[in-house]
Amino acid sequence: MIKVLLGVCSVGNGHVSRQRLIIKHLLEYNIDMTMVISQNNCDLFNSQYPNIKKIIVNRPWIVCNSMGIDFEATKEKYAEYSEDLFDNFLDFSINVRKSFAGENPDYILTDYEPYVAQFAYATNVPLICLDQQSKLLNIPINTINGFSVNTENCLLNYFFPYAKKRYVSSFFKINNCRKYNIEVIPPIIKVIERKSIIKNKVVVYFSPYPSDLKDYIKILELIKNNQGYTFHIYTEHKFDNYNGYSNLKFKKFGDDFDDDLSDCNFIIATSGHQLISEAISLEIPLYLSPLATFEQNYCCYMVEKEKFGLRMRKYDQEEFERFIALISQYRNNMKKYKSLYWKKNWDEVLFEKLEVEMNISKNISNKSN
Repeated sequence: MIKVLLGVCSVGNGHVSRQRLIIKHLLEYNIDMTMVISQNNCDLFNSQYPNIKKIIVNRPWIVCNSMGIDFEATKEKYAEYSEDLFDNFLDFSINVRKSFAGENPDYILTDYEPYVAQFAYATNVPLICLDQQSKLLNIPINTINGFSVNTENCLLNYFFPYAKKRYVSSFFKINNCRKYNIEVIPPIIKVIERKSIIKNKVVVYFSPYPSDLKDYIKILELIKNNQGYTFHIYTEHKFDNYNGYSNLKFKKFGDDFDDDLSDCNFIIATSGHQLISEAISLEIPLYLSPLATFEQNYCCYMVEKEKFGLRMRKYDQEEFERFIALISQYRNNMKKYKSLYWKKNWDEVLFEKLEVEMNISKNISNKSN
């Protein structure tokens, strides 16, 4: 039986959303799997996958700037961290081998979780990256809106300097790249049935990623006065001053999110790759406020380039109404784009590759179904 170690990053919801979909398919295969997760996702994964072995890890925050890792700021963050990082890694590595009866895994999969990558390098176990960030190693733009791709690539090179394969999920067109072992696959997204659109229903998503809340406040100030719409706002942050507005419905990220996506008219959100991919799949126009990272600004740039939506610049009523006026056009553009570039499902493409790369096969019971 092939032994597989799977690492899942805990920052934001995109990594977790992708890996839940991948895990669902991995469970169909004849493999021995251990998951590596963080404490803040422990309850979710324990409830969803009680029979999968798990190892919990915790890492201090790495701070970056245009030169790469900001060593001074990272040292300050590390000073707040009460544990010894190297000792943690040794304990983690011991627990990995314990989970596989004293042996190394045969393959290590990671969606931007660096502990498992370190273990791969320390044991010469093949590492396969299943993230979407690796696409930034092979894009034509170096700087956008004052943010440098060097910041993202320094982190990729620090955490994952080498991978046997990088299966990159991307909603926009990029090329395979032999230099970085990049193979592009369609966006890893769940299947959500699109229902009849409720014209006045809007999904608002504020990323839990650590950030300045001032742009979220600008959004709330804008939408609170648009009483013709009901805004379903998914956030981990508290905005007590806005609880009194009847058109603002604050919610925690969970299963209701998919239901709200299924019939909403448009989305107001930060510019994360995962939600953009799901929006394109469902043909939901996007009104975006990217976080202060190169990746989010580049994703937003691609949304505007393909005419799937609009970036927030003024956060005012005039700009909002300009976006509203173009919703039908944005929706049609998404429909045409999908028919041209999303011809296969992600799971068919990815698992056809993994079956060959990892020499894995489905359980007999799954083959017969």
